[in-house]
Amino acid sequence: MMTDPSNPSSPDDETCLLHGPLADFLLFSRREKSKWLIDIAHDICDPRQKRGTLRVWDKATRTWKDVGATDRLTGSDYLYDVQDVISLTKISHCENKTKTTATGNGSTMANRVKGRDRKLCWVTRYGIAIANSHVCPKRMGDHLVRDVYRNFESTTLPSGFSIFHEMCGITLTLHLDHFFDKYEFGLRYVEPVRISSFPVSYR
Repeated sequence: MMTDPSNPSSPDDETCLLHGPLADFLLFSRREKSKWLIDIAHDICDPRQKRGTLRVWDKATRTWKDVGATDRLTGSDYLYDVQDVISLTKISHCENKTKTTATGNGSTMANRVKGRDRKLCWVTRYGIAIANSHVCPKRMGDHLVRDVYRNFESTTLPSGFSIFHEMCGITLTLHLDHFFDKYEFGLRYVEPVRISSFPVSYR
């Protein structure tokens, strides 16, 4: 996890989850400082058990140091060290946009998602030019999406849970759907009355 992708200290065999200018990270973190980045790392990699540790590369000692919640964010390489979670690279690779057919399970899912979200974009609350955006791409299939559920959700897996369950979709405007589909936009639950969004890049 990096805020400064030009810094070569990050191990070559790691997956870059986030990257961008430090100014953007400071904007999105607001007053949360490093706690924001720690929470984002948990959200992406292990939100249910939060087993990982966020570390920052110390250029002076050339070692990884644990990050404290109140530490200020710096233009450095950050590493989220966690074991035994789903490989994000396998489920995120996409050559073409996932498409939903007008009939069958995909159509039923789209109708249920739009009904749940009252045909309004979940973020903007506008009802013009909306799409059923897949939180979990269909190409993952039922087996992988069930693994995702077990790792990311604390409740019992619903009977017959599949990639076409309405939990795997969200209603977004076409503009937001475009960035969400390319993994350049993400959502984070903060509190009931506020949504924090930030640009995301998975590699």
